[in-house]
Amino acid sequence: MKWLLTLIAVNSLIMVVLYPMVTLGVDKPMSWLMEIGSLVVGVGALYLLIRYRKEF
Repeated sequence: MKWLLTLIAVNSLIMVVLYPMVTLGVDKPMSWLMEIGSLVVGVGALYLLIRYRKEF
């Protein structure tokens, strides 16, 4: 479970940074819904990792 939450948190937060660069680099409009969704998922997974760090 800890491995999965770590994977989700890291990949989501990296995607928050890289997604705008990739979409603007290929002249496509950026989806703010996808950006905010990735941020919420990444921060949520990070929160769960910190909240339950003793139990995992």
